[in-house]
Amino acid sequence: MRGADGESEQVFVAETAEAALEKAKAATGNASLTLADLAQDEDVLDTWFSSWLWPFSTLGWPEKTADLDYYYPTCDLVTAQDIIFFWVARMVMAGLHFTGKAPFKNIVIHGIVRDAQGRKMSKSLGNSLDPLELIDAYSADALRFSIALITSLECDTKVNKEKFEIGRNFCTKIWNAARFIEMQGVKSMEYDRASLTPDERHILVACDKAAARLNELLEQYRIQDGALAVYDFIWTEICDRYLEYTKDAPDKSRAFAVLNEVFCKALRMLHPYMPFITEEVAHALGFVAEGESIMKAPFPKGGEIPASEQAVYDFVNMKREAVTALRALRSEYKVPPSTFVKVTLATADEAIKREAESLKKSMRAESVEFAPEGAELPMPSKLVKLGTVYLSLEGLIDKAAELKRIDAELAKLAGFIKGGEAKLANTQFTDHAPKAIVDEARRKLDENREKAAQLEKMRKLFQ
Repeated sequence: MRGADGESEQVFVAETAEAALEKAKAATGNASLTLADLAQDEDVLDTWFSSWLWPFSTLGWPEKTADLDYYYPTCDLVTAQDIIFFWVARMVMAGLHFTGKAPFKNIVIHGIVRDAQGRKMSKSLGNSLDPLELIDAYSADALRFSIALITSLECDTKVNKEKFEIGRNFCTKIWNAARFIEMQGVKSMEYDRASLTPDERHILVACDKAAARLNELLEQYRIQDGALAVYDFIWTEICDRYLEYTKDAPDKSRAFAVLNEVFCKALRMLHPYMPFITEEVAHALGFVAEGESIMKAPFPKGGEIPASEQAVYDFVNMKREAVTALRALRSEYKVPPSTFVKVTLATADEAIKREAESLKKSMRAESVEFAPEGAELPMPSKLVKLGTVYLSLEGLIDKAAELKRIDAELAKLAGFIKGGEAKLANTQFTDHAPKAIVDEARRKLDENREKAAQLEKMRKLFQ
């Protein structure tokens, strides 16, 4: 009811208009009030109550409409745990009561996105992030993908603006890869499968594995893990590894035909997470015809990997392990990545010997030689699945300085070993200390002994 000033309002709550009128007369002392002086609140249902009815009331219920028949019930509801009983359970009860059907088959409950201090975002605290500002700063795709990547089903997520750089950087990576592919001018996805190199076969298998994994995760509603799976495949397998391979591939046309196929599938896998950039890139590279949408393209499924292809996939992974070991040796002995080195691989694997040129490029090696499996050479080494990787340091480092460094490290380890042995020889410690602490002391002693043995072996290389 309007106040005497014509602006302020008084509220009277009653089951009927007549009862509200009596309350108004009593409260104001004005017995001449009539029903015309009262106005019923237009919002007849409170927020939570009206929310129960939302799944079917928006579709024309109680009339039997085409929309109601088509859209109700739906499949999935995605929500946070804080409104399960305020809203979700009540939607189920209302749906069953008024339509005889539950409004959805599955309920996916995820954690709550909180601010950097762990507080729930709210207008009263003023700690909410404005999605429109984030879109302006990072893009809609970056916002969407970042949220998917950092939001877990199991726990709440603390978020700040910096976390959206993950999505923005990923967009940049995809865009740069697309530009690189476009510059090559290879539009075809046709190639002779029998002539593929191991690296080309590997990326095709990796693509099938990524697709199968993504489908498995999405079927389980593990949205975050699915985002990570497609992120790893595009960033690591395609951009960091296969794109580098194509630069020195023996047959570039074939290598890029394979890349076109794989990149097209990768865009389709990523589309649910990043709809805008995937649509744009798919059209720019000619993967989707004018007037069509990547959204309607078949979603990659993957499938069972033949044993022969799995063997090639494993072989390339072992080759990469050897390359990683060589890089670790470079780092350990302070050999710059730009320096060409001499490498020897002691192995019994005949297939890797046919990959000598590929290894040279990957290892930035002056030469790659092969020795029998088990051969012991006077060089630093790393043990890998294919055998042992040796790095020749001839002419690369100051042997006297390296001996001095090793001796200093050995002296330090000798002190640690002596102290560890003394501690474990003390029955007051081994008999009374908690088992976990005694086990940790033994583990540390074994670790220091192993380090010392490795340094002694290295020392012999420089004498």
